[in-house]
Amino acid sequence: MQRHVVVLFWGLCLLLTYNCETENSTYNIPTPLMGSWEMEGIQWRSSDTTITIKDVQPGILLVTSSKYSLMWTPIDGPRVSFERLSAPSDSEIKSGFASVIFNAGTYKATDSTFSTIAQIAKVPGFEGGHQFYRYRLKNDRLWLTMYDETYPDGSKPEWSGKWETNFLLKRITKNQSSL
Repeated sequence: MQRHVVVLFWGLCLLLTYNCETENSTYNIPTPLMGSWEMEGIQWRSSDTTITIKDVQPGILLVTSSKYSLMWTPIDGPRVSFERLSAPSDSEIKSGFASVIFNAGTYKATDSTFSTIAQIAKVPGFEGGHQFYRYRLKNDRLWLTMYDETYPDGSKPEWSGKWETNFLLKRITKNQSSL
């Protein structure tokens, strides 16, 4: 019995190792987006209106060979701290929820597009949703434009086809990182 457990254990380890390697190799295509990026600018644009956040708050885009994570603050000014961090009021929770956007998951990239599929998202139910970006790189600057989004059920948000979100990001270098 003990021998069967040992054989089963090693077989499972080999299977998991093969599975992880296979999954990563699907997305293991070098992209110039790989790395850490810090938010420097945010704009929303429509055919006749531009809204710019003047006091850009912290935001980060992380891109590995197979995953991405995007976190940013869609407000003009610092987030408001909870009065009691361990026991926020309902209004503080609502305000805190509205003051940050995040999702993370897998992606596909070309030389000018970045398409994401959320595995986790701020908005419950967006897991499996897609976001579509165009991008342009110059030195350590990334101009990233989200131009479309598709919910997991295939429907589109009300802003689709009307608004784009433009991000300006700066590559975080080893010298800038506090880690």
